[in-house]
Amino acid sequence: MKKITLLAFLMLTILSCKNDKQEEKINSKTIGQLTISNEKPQPGEMLEITYKNDNVTDAFYNYMVGTKNYPVDIDYEASENEIKGAIKIPDSADAIALFFKVGEDYDNNDKAGYIMPLYNKEGNPIPGSNSAAAFYSVRNGSFYGIEADPVDVAKAIKTEMDSSADLKNKWETAYLNLAYKNNKAEGKTLIDNYLVELNEKASKSEEDYTNLMNFNNTIGETTKSDSLRALLIEKFPNGTTANLELAKQFNTETDLDKKIAIFETYMKRNPRMDNFSDGMASSLAYLYLEKDDLANFDKYSQMMVDKNRRAYGLNNLAWSYAEKGEQLDVAEKLSKESLSIIEALQKDPNGKPDYATQRNYEKGLESSYSMFADTYALIQFKQGNVKEAITYQEKAHDPKAQDAEANARYISYLMADEQYESVLDKAAKFIKLGNGNEDVKAAYKKAYLNVSPSAKDVNEKLAALEKEGYNKSVADIRSKMIDEAAPQFTLKDTKGKDIALNDLKGKIVILDFWATWCGPCKASFPGMQKVVTKYKDDENVTLLFVDTFESGANKEQLVEDFISENKYDFHIVYDIQPEGSTRFEVADKYEVTGIPTKIIIGPDGKIKFRSVGYNGSTDKLIDEMDIMIDILKS
Repeated sequence: MKKITLLAFLMLTILSCKNDKQEEKINSKTIGQLTISNEKPQPGEMLEITYKNDNVTDAFYNYMVGTKNYPVDIDYEASENEIKGAIKIPDSADAIALFFKVGEDYDNNDKAGYIMPLYNKEGNPIPGSNSAAAFYSVRNGSFYGIEADPVDVAKAIKTEMDSSADLKNKWETAYLNLAYKNNKAEGKTLIDNYLVELNEKASKSEEDYTNLMNFNNTIGETTKSDSLRALLIEKFPNGTTANLELAKQFNTETDLDKKIAIFETYMKRNPRMDNFSDGMASSLAYLYLEKDDLANFDKYSQMMVDKNRRAYGLNNLAWSYAEKGEQLDVAEKLSKESLSIIEALQKDPNGKPDYATQRNYEKGLESSYSMFADTYALIQFKQGNVKEAITYQEKAHDPKAQDAEANARYISYLMADEQYESVLDKAAKFIKLGNGNEDVKAAYKKAYLNVSPSAKDVNEKLAALEKEGYNKSVADIRSKMIDEAAPQFTLKDTKGKDIALNDLKGKIVILDFWATWCGPCKASFPGMQKVVTKYKDDENVTLLFVDTFESGANKEQLVEDFISENKYDFHIVYDIQPEGSTRFEVADKYEVTGIPTKIIIGPDGKIKFRSVGYNGSTDKLIDEMDIMIDILKS
């Protein structure tokens, strides 16, 4: 299929607008593998869809209202080689984007996606629809493999802005930010003109002052921006900027009593809990958690509107006690409450947040329940309640058995209950899946000899299972292999030396994007240290730990102190954050949106693997790194 760029599509819809009323004619339209029942879908319409692939594991759509977007599940039925479904487009929608997950990946339709404007009854795009579709593509598209040229997107928005004063008011700030990002000199001229107009307004709203402050900061006029911030706080003491300032003071304050005073000041201004106060209450709860002050932990965690966040705090405390084998009665109570919170959220039909589809929200709750049940099972086991531990570990168990440590706990409970046949069955499964660690393998041998005391072939049996597991892991990793251009960069390391990717061509290069505040990043580091140690003398392998998304004037000192305190032998390089920007250059180039993210570059200088997150298993992490390196060496 010939590829049509998003901008071309949007411009065609603009150029096709006519003032005369047209006779309504509904035709279906096919884009990539998707067919929609109306080539010009309208707000409020029920749109039928057919997608030519029956291996769909998830389907949803986002509807856009200006610069905001809201995800909704697509209910569908699969038949031979296709799925069918329908979506009800909300009356408030400006544009829509449909997504189909096939296997583990989203279909990006040759990187153009399935993003489309909406139309009125006359067949013309509704005002702002092209802007909403274009803006969504550049802001959110990369999450799903969609590519959009920000210059083209800015042009599409500008075309609509020029057609209507209402659209100019609605889209001007988004357009100016895009224009400045695309070309700082041209963007600054546009922003300067905007600031002149805004300053000339006789009566300014809080939003006007906020835009003046933000855009002065964008173009580097920090003194003006700071003065405007002070003015905003004075004029609107209960406004967003004043609240942000208190939240900032809270986050930078290190004295607990002073943090409490700031929180109380905020609550006097805003008696109803919001995102800021919820975050502050959570922070205070966790600070008391670290002090083992359960009374104050409970006091502040009870204030939190986000009950899921409270449940995580309870679980974390319960887990820490369980791991150490301390205060198990308290740990049991905390863990039980965390499970009760999730159960209550699962029964609440109106609890879904705006940023998630109902299905994904429910899956998230299931995942939380599994995690908390794992904690409760460990507590029960350490209290001597083995059968109860097995019951809850089975509730926690992932059918794909991806967590090697959880698998090992499950096996240890079965061993304690002398369920040797079950151990043989489940341990063999885990090992064949490549998710059995050394504890699982040792339990397999012991159970095998308990079932067959005179057997002589246990080592051969285990070796065969390990071989099958290794081959499966290799096949799984090979299936995720890609071949994409690796963007070039030059970054400073902790010694001030320039490290250029181009100088490393011919080597296998592992880029580990991380930050000091990132819990999963830090949890993965003991495993990554073993990888570094293993390959430190291999001239064909280089590991670079790219510190990114790090904030604060002393961020380099934070990094170096963290590495030194933990005695990690990592080659650290610092991502570049342009002055006045919240973005980071290399993370942007590599489309890193969450950390930890590992990018593995082959000797030919191309990206071969991309690994996001940390599954909690040191053994599995090392095995995966070894396999990827072996594949690229072969």
